Amino acid sequence: MRISMAVAALAAAVVLVQPAQAQKKGKAAAAPAPAGPSMAAPASLAGRWVGTYTSDVSSKSGSFVLVLNGSDESASGQLQLTPTGGRTVGPEGTAEAAAPAAKGKKAAPAPASSGLAVSASKSGDDKVTGSVDASYVDPGCNCSVVSTFEGELNGNTLVGTISARDARTGQWNLSSFTATKGGAAKR
Repeated sequence: MRISMAVAALAAAVVLVQPAQAQKKGKAAAAPAPAGPSMAAPASLAGRWVGTYTSDVSSKSGSFVLVLNGSDESASGQLQLTPTGGRTVGPEGTAEAAAPAAKGKKAAPAPASSGLAVSASKSGDDKVTGSVDASYVDPGCNCSVVSTFEGELNGNTLVGTISARDARTGQWNLSSFTATKGGAAKR
């Protein structure tokens, strides 16, 4: 990706230099080349992403913070996933993975959590795919799930779908999400 941008920048420099040199030799300047697509800087995957998620099927929603370290094309990091009115979700077997509060009772404040380990990659067309590296207890079903996500990166906005599969039944649940890099959650 960086090589192709360097080649495009070099080609643009050559197009700009040729007419100026033609004028120095007393020749008429060649017509300028038609403007090509904008060569905006590639959107970086690494960074702090803040967002919300919702599921039309289960009516579940919540917020998340995704911190990714790495390059423009691949990164790994931590996901802090907090269901509305619930505790921050942690990997299976941790205190964060404790069952949600009983019906009618308010959940205790979420303990400090490093979150769920994630890895993600971005293709040349700004499509993002990733996964949560370990299973976790989904508070909506109180079951062990594994999750993947995919979306599209557009500047400082990431929009996509989270797919969670119940480890017992194999049933999938899809949620949509929107995140903003470095900013507040979008609603």
